Amino acid sequence: MARLDSVSPPLLIRCQHPNNAVLERMMDKSVGSYGVTRARPNGDETDLVVEELYSLGCTTFDSGLSAEELQEIRDGLARVYETQSNEMKAAGLELAGTKDADVVRSPLVYDPVFINLATNKRLIEVCTRIFGESFVLLQQNGLINQPVRKHYQTNWHRDLPFQHWTATAPLAVAALLCVDEFNEMTGGTYLLPGTHRAEEFPSDQFVLKHQQVTIAKAGTFLLMDAMAYHRAGANTSQGPRRAVNHLIGRAFLGQQIDIPSLLGPEEGKDPFRARYFGYKWKPAPSVVAWRSQR
Repeated sequence: MARLDSVSPPLLIRCQHPNNAVLERMMDKSVGSYGVTRARPNGDETDLVVEELYSLGCTTFDSGLSAEELQEIRDGLARVYETQSNEMKAAGLELAGTKDADVVRSPLVYDPVFINLATNKRLIEVCTRIFGESFVLLQQNGLINQPVRKHYQTNWHRDLPFQHWTATAPLAVAALLCVDEFNEMTGGTYLLPGTHRAEEFPSDQFVLKHQQVTIAKAGTFLLMDAMAYHRAGANTSQGPRRAVNHLIGRAFLGQQIDIPSLLGPEEGKDPFRARYFGYKWKPAPSVVAWRSQR
């Protein structure tokens, strides 16, 4: 078991308080209690990530990606975005009012660097602790937050939108890789911790009092319960703030885009990828096929 004082705080989320760093240093670090007959045991850092996800609805952890791998992802996002824009022919993705400007849909279908990212060892370990052996990649989207253009995701939302109910365990998680540094200037993600437990969107007063902005270095995964309200921040820096989001959920949830059909049969030969990329969970084409699969 890891000692409490040996685990560095995984959350890189800062409240909007001018003396927050000073308060952190002054806080009492003892964890005494009485009248407690049930308590969660201390585990490793992944256990702490899962505990924070359940309790707060959000946390962070290091992806382990190198600077070179992050640059490959940045270059890949630019290539795939250009390809997808050309696929739309004259319309492109830049027309005023389109919600897909600066969004790269399912980049893993276009570039293997994003298959490697989707199967990141640390990401899969965390998801296995949350869901067990069966979970599916529902979406993978690249997000490019430009300093010259307002992104539509600056509006508060859940990654399972239009849902106003709660569950006792996560149905899905959003694993957002910070490809560039996240902070107040670059448009770091704003969060409302605890809202994965509330059915309604909170009042304006609650939002303004409790919103927190993510401060995280490039290569960090921001992990959120898909029912936690969040939004992109406004990018007031000089360059783009890029991220790749993975919506990963329980196997009864459906994919936004048919990933197995686009990847082809080869990726489905590995048992883990057959589950994770959705090959195993596709609707059977017939009664005979369903019985044969079982």
